[in-house]
Amino acid sequence: MFSDNDQISIRQVFRLYVFDFIGVSTLILPSRLSAFAGMDGLWSIALGGGIGSLYLWYLAKILQEMDTDLVTFMQRTLSVWSYRLVMAFLVLHCIVVAGYGAYVFADVMKIGLVTGESFHLLLVLVLLVAGYAVCGGVESRARVYEILFWVLFVPLILMFLLAIRDVELNDLMPVCKSGASVVTKGAILVFDCLTPLFLVLLFPVYVKKEKRKKMVHAVLSALWFALGVLSVLYVILVGSFGSNSLASMRYPAVTLMSSIHLRGSFLKRLDAFMLGIWFFTLFALLNVFLFFGQQLFCKAAGEEKKGKRRIIFLTVLLLVFIAAEIFSYTDATRLFLNYMCYLAAPLLVVLPAVLLVFGKCLGKVGKKE
Repeated sequence: MFSDNDQISIRQVFRLYVFDFIGVSTLILPSRLSAFAGMDGLWSIALGGGIGSLYLWYLAKILQEMDTDLVTFMQRTLSVWSYRLVMAFLVLHCIVVAGYGAYVFADVMKIGLVTGESFHLLLVLVLLVAGYAVCGGVESRARVYEILFWVLFVPLILMFLLAIRDVELNDLMPVCKSGASVVTKGAILVFDCLTPLFLVLLFPVYVKKEKRKKMVHAVLSALWFALGVLSVLYVILVGSFGSNSLASMRYPAVTLMSSIHLRGSFLKRLDAFMLGIWFFTLFALLNVFLFFGQQLFCKAAGEEKKGKRRIIFLTVLLLVFIAAEIFSYTDATRLFLNYMCYLAAPLLVVLPAVLLVFGKCLGKVGKKE
């Protein structure tokens, strides 16, 4: 029997994070890594995972010192204007990531499933469904993804096994050809796609206090599970298309799925079935950032009334739509990765430590209001 207490289990945390990590990373990273690293992109994935693990350890230490979630800690330690300034950045970040997730979702749907439909119509439909899902809260979404986990990943594993038949071993050579600077550049791209790790500082509200250490371990397991999937996919893509061809592809994973065929006529559109995996993972990423975007906006504005919260939610939904529209008129992936690399990631690394030091200087760490 399901409880309804706005709390999620450790297993649900693991599965939510797996979906958050896999969606965008498996779609955009293979072509970017192969463009300059070739097979050494695997070293970039491993190094990016190492950086992500260190970042998670750092966040866990911050969380332990704060002894509460990030928002509550800021409410206790910051002045009103500085609190709202930090919250404004966090809301903006959530809107940008959700906007990019919505853009990629609608774009993949248009390219791989309904090529004749309007991108703008698909985007509106995606956001309406996402908005409806967010209204159910984090617990209901966690239940859904807990159920869908093996339903989606068992077919993905089977597709990997089928795709291995077309891998050319010659395309997997040479290895260890790129220099350390090239591998590091790729690792930074990988880490940029792992920044949902920052949400660990917001999750304590939805996880019992005595389970926070297990929560961190679950997130670490999700990180390496997702990177394992990315690594296998990367090897298959390089072996199937070659580094040069792979670098020119927009969403190589979608192309790979469309090239796999089963004997007989059991399933005519196998690619359409497999696209469901990316639809759900992208939907998870969009949902989590849309959810925290509206939650943070409401807390920053100090609005608890249901009517005003709805207005704020609709405002955030509109801003996500605008962000997705902006991405649709630009080189979206380049713009997103530049935003992550030069603005968001550095701030998300520095901000927790600055807030903790500031709280300690005021002598408010661990104090209750």
